[in-house]
Amino acid sequence: MKRQLQVSANATDLIRDLQNSGYEAYIVGGAVRDLLLGRNPKDFDISTSATPEEVRKVFGRRSSRIIGKRFRLAHVYKGGELFEVSTFRRTPRHAGGNGEAAHENLILSDNVFGTAEEDAWRRDFTVNALFYDPIREEIFDYTGQGLTDIENRTVRAIGEPALRFEEDPVRLLRALKLVAQFDFVLDAATENALFAKLPLFSHASQSRLSLELEKILQSSYGDRHLQVFHDYGLLDYFLPEINRRWDTPPVEYALDLLYERNCRVEERRYRNSVSLAAATVALPLIEAELGRAPGRLWEGSRKTAETIRSVLNRTFAPQTLMMRMVLSAERILLLQSSFESEAAPPHPHQHGYAHARELFLIRHAVAGDNVDELERRWPPASDRPARRRGGRRPGRK
Repeated sequence: MKRQLQVSANATDLIRDLQNSGYEAYIVGGAVRDLLLGRNPKDFDISTSATPEEVRKVFGRRSSRIIGKRFRLAHVYKGGELFEVSTFRRTPRHAGGNGEAAHENLILSDNVFGTAEEDAWRRDFTVNALFYDPIREEIFDYTGQGLTDIENRTVRAIGEPALRFEEDPVRLLRALKLVAQFDFVLDAATENALFAKLPLFSHASQSRLSLELEKILQSSYGDRHLQVFHDYGLLDYFLPEINRRWDTPPVEYALDLLYERNCRVEERRYRNSVSLAAATVALPLIEAELGRAPGRLWEGSRKTAETIRSVLNRTFAPQTLMMRMVLSAERILLLQSSFESEAAPPHPHQHGYAHARELFLIRHAVAGDNVDELERRWPPASDRPARRRGGRRPGRK
């Protein structure tokens, strides 16, 4: 199917280089889906007939490197952009041997190279299996259903849905992410298989789930993700503490705060931040732990710092956020009471001030307060003179 899509110039040049070297190469997966939905992809993944070693020969050692074990691919720098370049795969090797579907169909190795069509058929959902050649401006829909499912906003597993989820239980989460982010619906067979295979989620890779949590917190759809995960029963496996307290005032307040945060990100009023999103979700649960009603901030004390860390860890367990994100979220939360204090207000150049100010504004926006007035009272750090580093203070001789 001929179609002109707005692809990154660097991605187009990278594909042209591979094709000129004698290899097939396409934009694949989520980027094609997003472009067809009229959205800007966050990145452009590329798939090719070239092996990782051949990709490296095309672009040289200074511009490319090979990464991964379970799934080997190349990272290529082109025009200042970083691209993931994978080799076409075919049906992967399964665990097998013990007769338990929870284990025998898990993908252990995914480095068996194949053709473009084989690569499409081994993917998870039809809307993620489209290939686009920006040189010829042509879309390849090898499953025959991807374009129709995008038009109908349908999530359909490729092949046997139950097997797709058995191969990789993280696909249970990814199916529901599509529902949440794009307002898609699951087709009947995929939905039935998802409900039947939810218990397999406990076999998913912990490191991959922690990475998925970071992506959800970083997105501007986190509140929708949590709602859909709860509706389908996945949240009890993914974030059981939040699921346990669902429909309680603290979690309802957390979703309100997260929605406001996401709106501000979408409106480009503030930058994206995983630690800020984590602090936003945890804040009402910390208030509850300290005996405060939702929206009634605590008073700072030694116990407060201990409670903040404890609640942060429990809120996102069994997933694990990177320590630097946890420490940043702690600073954001500890500074909240300072914004309400006349005696010891935070300094604009204090470490963590910018994120803490943003959460302060989010809290007051949800409360219906005049945020414009608060923004004038607490200007961004960049609006204040920078501290002089080194040398003598102004005025000294």
